[in-house]
Amino acid sequence: MDGTPFAKAQASTVRTSDKALLAGLVLASFLFLYFHLFVSFSTPLWTGGDEIIFLADGSRMLDGQVLYRDFAQMTFPATDLLYFSAFKVFGAQMWIPNILLLLVGVTLVCLSYFLGERLNLGKLALLPPLLFLSLVYRNRLDATHHWFSALATMAAVAVLITRRTLPRIATAGALCGVAASFTQSLGLLILMAFALFLYWEARRTSSPRKSLVTNVCSLVACFAFMVFAATCYFIWAAGFQKFIDNTVLFSIRYYPSYSGANSWQGYMVGVSEFLHWRRITDFAGFVLIHALLPLVYLLFFVRYRRDSAKQPAEPWDRLMFVNLVGIFSLLSVTAAPTWARLYYVSLPALILFAWFLKSEAKAGRVLSMILFASTSILLVALPVAKQLHHPDNLDLPTGRTAFLNKEAYDRYRWAASETRPGDYFFGGLFPDFYFILNLRNPGPVPFITPYDYTRPAEVQAVLDGLQKHQVKIVLWTPSLDAPENPQFDHLGPLRAYIRSHYHVAEDLPQFEVWFRND
Repeated sequence: MDGTPFAKAQASTVRTSDKALLAGLVLASFLFLYFHLFVSFSTPLWTGGDEIIFLADGSRMLDGQVLYRDFAQMTFPATDLLYFSAFKVFGAQMWIPNILLLLVGVTLVCLSYFLGERLNLGKLALLPPLLFLSLVYRNRLDATHHWFSALATMAAVAVLITRRTLPRIATAGALCGVAASFTQSLGLLILMAFALFLYWEARRTSSPRKSLVTNVCSLVACFAFMVFAATCYFIWAAGFQKFIDNTVLFSIRYYPSYSGANSWQGYMVGVSEFLHWRRITDFAGFVLIHALLPLVYLLFFVRYRRDSAKQPAEPWDRLMFVNLVGIFSLLSVTAAPTWARLYYVSLPALILFAWFLKSEAKAGRVLSMILFASTSILLVALPVAKQLHHPDNLDLPTGRTAFLNKEAYDRYRWAASETRPGDYFFGGLFPDFYFILNLRNPGPVPFITPYDYTRPAEVQAVLDGLQKHQVKIVLWTPSLDAPENPQFDHLGPLRAYIRSHYHVAEDLPQFEVWFRND
């Protein structure tokens, strides 16, 4: 029967329908994100976030500085290289991170739909990308290493989801290496998840041990090759010890000392900023992700143990694969599980959530219909609401930029009026002036803290830079004078230098402006 003309025509119609559905999803996600990232068709909206640190790094590399040797960074170099390459081709422009966010978002939407289809979700394969776009990604438009590594991770999952041939395993290993080159913890843990899945599948199918060893060795070798390719130049240029100090020892010893967001105490921090009727959509996303992680992964193990033998038609191997990837992705952020970091690793949970809705008969259908309706409305309403705002525009060294945040607009307008492109300028706790205004940082770190996070050698380097370049303006905040534990506060020499060589010229809402005495 399957070979009849009618069956072939029916299959062709299904494939055409799926292609049309995917094309519609791509177009909708593109427009949704474009109108969140640009106004007046081509003016980029300021998004803020940690991307400002990597944008400044790319600018420093464009000036000839060497990562890890001349300035500090705790991640592997792929994000800095990406921005450096973009600046080399297009110049240092503010639209670059917004375009990257647009491309990454649309690609993640396509990958999540593809994975949902491979799990036999049918029309429910549309739900994870819709939830992701409207409740998660839109609320974390930050072109930082986390999204780039998440993209490489989901691409690796897509490569292996249907078949585990040797070329596919090698490709997945290389993609894990790419993920690690952006975020070393995520890439390494996803590699472990893949190896564990290959072991589980070999046990389940009674595959020869030699085949398992070959597959795992191929996976690891391709991972190592990609990591080596991304890091070898910087290890040579900065020295192995400098590279390890930045990317390994700092993360283990000093990163958690920055209280709040950089430790386990970061869980649920920031919920108060969502408790406003205007942010009800953001609050819904916050609740959804915190409800799913890690509960959905634990529930899957319960369901697998109970139903896998009774329902052999379900793609249990693919579901187990996605579940393991989700668990190990979550493990990569458990040391500092802020809501933003949970968002970065949430896609596997959203995909499994859709599968649970499919497996629940009446209740699943009702809830999925509600979610489809609400996310479809948001897909139209949110970008319209964004475009109805009247942003403030600034013509800056990195291009015309639109601001919906009045505080950010005032901050940059003030700094632009006091500086010229190429000036040395020290932002203290604020790293966001350097790239956007084309200012030079006299120190090796993007910002300073009164914690062990900021090392004594870095404080001395900042002090030397202020003296060497006779920096005109320094920004300071009261929080830099209030260490939680004075034993780990290394800013004393810097405070003394600033108070003896600078005076307070302005007291603005977020910081004090200190001008050099001479």
